[in-house]
Amino acid sequence: MEERSYRTERIIAGARLILSIAAIELFLSDRGQSLQQSNVSYSVVALYFLYSIAVIWIVDRNLMKAKRVGFCTQAIDALWFPVILLHTQGENSPFFLFYVFSLITASFRWGFKETFFVNTANVGMYVIVHFATATAPRDFSSYGFLIRPTYLYVLACLIGYLGEHQKKAQRQLFTLAELSSSIRIKDRFSQMLEELMEKVRSLFQVEQCFLVFNEADRFFLLRKAYRERTFNSYRIVELYSDEIELLVTPRHNWGYLMNPRRKLARMLGLKDILVYDFDTQRIVTQGFQPNRRLISFFEMDSVLSVPVFFNEQFRGRVYLVNRVRERFTHSDLQYLRLIVSQVGPLIENYRLLKRMQTLSVLEEKNRIARDLHDGLVQSLASLDLRIEVCRKLSCESSQELRNELRELQRIVRSEHSELRNYMKRLRTPCVASHKLAEALKGYVQEFERQNGLEVSLCIEPEELDLPRQVSSEIYQIIHEGLTNIKKHAAARQVLIKLNRDDTTANLMISDDGCGFPRKVGLSGKPISGQPWSIYERTRALSGTLEVDSSPGKGSSLHIRIPIAVEQDA
Repeated sequence: MEERSYRTERIIAGARLILSIAAIELFLSDRGQSLQQSNVSYSVVALYFLYSIAVIWIVDRNLMKAKRVGFCTQAIDALWFPVILLHTQGENSPFFLFYVFSLITASFRWGFKETFFVNTANVGMYVIVHFATATAPRDFSSYGFLIRPTYLYVLACLIGYLGEHQKKAQRQLFTLAELSSSIRIKDRFSQMLEELMEKVRSLFQVEQCFLVFNEADRFFLLRKAYRERTFNSYRIVELYSDEIELLVTPRHNWGYLMNPRRKLARMLGLKDILVYDFDTQRIVTQGFQPNRRLISFFEMDSVLSVPVFFNEQFRGRVYLVNRVRERFTHSDLQYLRLIVSQVGPLIENYRLLKRMQTLSVLEEKNRIARDLHDGLVQSLASLDLRIEVCRKLSCESSQELRNELRELQRIVRSEHSELRNYMKRLRTPCVASHKLAEALKGYVQEFERQNGLEVSLCIEPEELDLPRQVSSEIYQIIHEGLTNIKKHAAARQVLIKLNRDDTTANLMISDDGCGFPRKVGLSGKPISGQPWSIYERTRALSGTLEVDSSPGKGSSLHIRIPIAVEQDA
């Protein structure tokens, strides 16, 4: 920001130097014919030239803050013009036009309000010059002396208006550049979207920003959760068919805005509803009309919406909504579309990168599984067969040898089974959220058949919907929990409960086995004898794990995983 201000001051300083040189040239070319030249007037012009050189020197060396330089030079410029007018021809002096420079610099620096204020000061000083240089009594009834001040005010409004729009366009350009460069890679794609949406919401100073996006032919809405009359963290919800029709239509490169119905706005020609085609750059009058139900759906007064396209494919819509009186304008529509078109490809590339990383991990798991199958598993299978042969050949040998070989065979078979299960887990793809219950039921049935344990699985609701990453990790946690129970707990019955609320997935795994040596409440790192692998998986999801156990009375694992801002987009 400071560098931009210095750049502005350098431009103004250069223009001021040109202005001072023009003033000197005007004095030299006039030769006293029209200007009332005097030693004082020459001194004033010379001092202004030296002042212009000094400002350039100060700005180039950054000797003062740009804000202070702007304020001081604006005041000196405004004071110099009445001084030079007093020592030339008064209000009829050609230096009167140099008032415009003061207005232009104010609009270039700040905008409309500051330009209007500077012009008011200029008009006040002009009136003083007018009466100070008057040679005859004035007829105030004609108000003729107010013509030039009126022109100055009209000129100030025009220059200030142009300056305000120029500053706004400049701010939007720099904000867009900062917004694109501020995108940081996050562990979760949804967290990245939330940060971006919050910046857009702050930029437009609206109450809420919504994102409707498509993933695997399903539409989701990313919005802030509303609790106890305040907006908290973002959450993602899947849309139903009627909501899709309301929020996704139209699936064209059309943006639209809806403002409150007000008679005064209509009298001024401001439309309550505006639909704009970004391809043809024209207002759409037929083919689509935004539904006023959006106002009640968002519980807001004004709605602004633009489409999201990636590779010329419709992927969703962005909504800005407001409850305050400010109306959305056509320029807001264009600016939001510019932001989406610039930031959208970056988001899409990041999403594709995360998918490539996931596929790379799955490919590496499959490679490890193949290596184990072709190497260690085959060796163990061969060892098992050879031990079987040894048992048959040792029928006439001692009972101890047969027992030892039988135990060795049991160990090899057990490890063989464990390796097969490990390879199966490596080959298991990410469990889809809507198939988690089905996958768990199949695994539990297979576990009961192989190990003779009674496992009760309770999932509420039956069609449990969880983010994909959470679904995959819960599947692995249950797998590891049952494996630990089989190896260490000496249990006969296992109970698994899985449910969710608005913000949390809750998992409980309990058994009637031997339990841990002592009762433990787990809030930090696990203590000896506790499930390290399950703890690490839970911590990776920002969840909590509690272990409740007593010797001889079994154990229970209670896992809570936050899902309010989780979603694999």
